[in-house]
Amino acid sequence: MSKADIKLGYSCNNECIHCVISDFRDIVINSGMPEDIPAEQYKSELRDSRRRTDRIVFTGGEPTIRPELQDLVAFARDLGFKIMIQTNGRRLARMDYATALCSLSPLNFCIALHGPNPQVHDQITRKPGSFYETVQGIRNIIEIRGTSSSLSGKIVISKVNAPYLTQTARFMLSLGFSSINLTFPHACGDARKNFFEVVPRYSDIKEEILNSLELCIQQGVGVDTETIPLCILSGYEHLAMELNINQEEYTELKQYGSKEKIISWNKVRLEIKSKSPRCKECRFDEVCEGPWNEYPRNYGFDEFIPVPGEPVTRCQDVKNLLHRSPLKISRELAYIPDLEVRG
Repeated sequence: MSKADIKLGYSCNNECIHCVISDFRDIVINSGMPEDIPAEQYKSELRDSRRRTDRIVFTGGEPTIRPELQDLVAFARDLGFKIMIQTNGRRLARMDYATALCSLSPLNFCIALHGPNPQVHDQITRKPGSFYETVQGIRNIIEIRGTSSSLSGKIVISKVNAPYLTQTARFMLSLGFSSINLTFPHACGDARKNFFEVVPRYSDIKEEILNSLELCIQQGVGVDTETIPLCILSGYEHLAMELNINQEEYTELKQYGSKEKIISWNKVRLEIKSKSPRCKECRFDEVCEGPWNEYPRNYGFDEFIPVPGEPVTRCQDVKNLLHRSPLKISRELAYIPDLEVRG
């Protein structure tokens, strides 16, 4: 199988502190281009990608605020694509909209929730009320999707929500997500401009990351991480998403405003990550990709301590490692009361 990630554009109803696309949004606006790809041009990109791929990720910006999204989803369906929508979920709070969208095709949703309450989530999105809309959107999708689609959740880690990762994961489990991903921020766009206010040190958040992973394991819900080096994931190395990436599988990225029309993401992803010379001493050196380049430029490599032991040369061997001693999740961290979601 192969996949295409085609960004609809850069308009969004959130202004997240970790937003990675603001650089490209500035490029297209300063070039006199529309902030979003015109619908017919997007259809042309879909037809082109279908020659090489069979899965499409609608992303942005925020795809659900585009008035043409339903037409584009139907177009992608008719081309034979399997469809995922990456969204902040806010517009899905309208049941009529969510129902109309889900009626077009079996859809897989990835919805981002960045905190266990409005105080944390809305501080990150910089949009008051966004937490309640996102949560209602999640509940709507769970209610209407049946067995025709999956719903995964994403937490983008930042200094704001890092102390609440376990609480956020617990709340997401209570909502009914089928899987959860913890993503370390890529310091592009707004995350680059405000690096030290947004990007935490791995060593400072390690305990919260491991607690969140253990909680999901205990509850039997799928969980993985993105761009968290294996030396940080002590005992949970098998949950690194990068281990599941088939380097032979073709994944293309079409970044609106980029000089490159088509980016081979599996290739480029490795070029924009860094590893320390000391990583050669680590048993996971051959299977670990390291952090994004921007991280060691600002924080260095001192946190990344080589893991001793027999070298591991295959991703499958890491995935086969036994999950080590479970952490104890305190009731205080694990318990999140039900919230009444406003309409």
